[in-house]
Amino acid sequence: MQRRNTLPSLVNAAAGTVTLTHGGIDRDEDGWSNQSELTQVVRVGGMKHMLLYGLEISRQIKDARTIASRTVATTSLLAPVNPVVDNARFTALSASQLNRFDTVGVYVQDMADFGHGVKALVGLRYDDYRQRTEQRLPGQQPLARTDRNWSPRAGLVFQPDAAQSYYASWSRSFQPSAEAFGLAANNADIAPEETTNREIGAKYTLFGGRLGLQAAAFILKRTGIKGTDPSTNTLSPIGTQRTRGIELSGQVDLASGLRAMAGYAYLDAAIVASATPALIGTGATLTPEHQANLFVTKAFGDRFGFGAGGNYVGDRWADPANTTILPHYVTVDALAWAQVGAVRLQVNAYNVFDRRYIVSGHGSSALLNMPGAPRNVLVTARVAF
Repeated sequence: MQRRNTLPSLVNAAAGTVTLTHGGIDRDEDGWSNQSELTQVVRVGGMKHMLLYGLEISRQIKDARTIASRTVATTSLLAPVNPVVDNARFTALSASQLNRFDTVGVYVQDMADFGHGVKALVGLRYDDYRQRTEQRLPGQQPLARTDRNWSPRAGLVFQPDAAQSYYASWSRSFQPSAEAFGLAANNADIAPEETTNREIGAKYTLFGGRLGLQAAAFILKRTGIKGTDPSTNTLSPIGTQRTRGIELSGQVDLASGLRAMAGYAYLDAAIVASATPALIGTGATLTPEHQANLFVTKAFGDRFGFGAGGNYVGDRWADPANTTILPHYVTVDALAWAQVGAVRLQVNAYNVFDRRYIVSGHGSSALLNMPGAPRNVLVTARVAF
């Protein structure tokens, strides 16, 4: 895969200009993975236990050459002009690496049924994750890191009858420093990020299944988060992020063929501990405080149907220092379908009104943001035999 980009590197707000730099990457990736599982049902002390045993082995190779960035133009913020870039001029490499990732994971899980609607789940996973980066440019040394960690989980479910259920769960997992990219001098010594989640919830099925309601509340804690330190402009652990949230959703089916689905999420996410005092109390990046969705469909028997709905995503911080806001947005989607014999034809339209919005960002830089997809239409045909 080869990719060349022209990106903003410096904004002069007073002059109303932005400086553009051009760079690229040539990446070749391959790998393999194997996941094997064995289930066993046993009865101990009158209780039913469903046991799961698993083994996962994988290897991934990433061969990457990064083309050094150069400044190519300075243009107006309000009337930008894209520069014409001669890619043949950009041949100097800033990095050339061969990255290897080896994973061995073993896990076991027990789902125990105590009777009277009470079930419990406990599980444990152990991972051995090895990373090695061969540096091919002169004067650079190879980098290697091995992370070994346990990931436990536990949960309890109470189902007093077929119409209601309640649950509580706890889990802990980890993510190595260079899981997605190669090791570098600024991340090889950073400990893995750890995530701990505590959650409670309930589910109700009412009026013969025509109405379904779900609710959940959780507290998620992430330690060892990595990002760009605003005081040094280098990659380093940002600190500990705590996210408290609630999620509500529901769906209703009416005899007239109408169906409505709605959801809402509230997230209170902030950095609560950090070696950089300026980051303590700042909001988490790319995390909206409010999100909501609503979709309504109308079916005319098994012959045809249509529907439409909207998605709302609130304001989000683009960077750890909270200097830039990604504004909230609303998009509208629609669909229509028809059954013609054994063929089901469906048309999905996304972002019907061609709304311009920022869907995501780099998370560590206020300048690197990703625009949302424009209006697009997907047509599918499915044949049942």
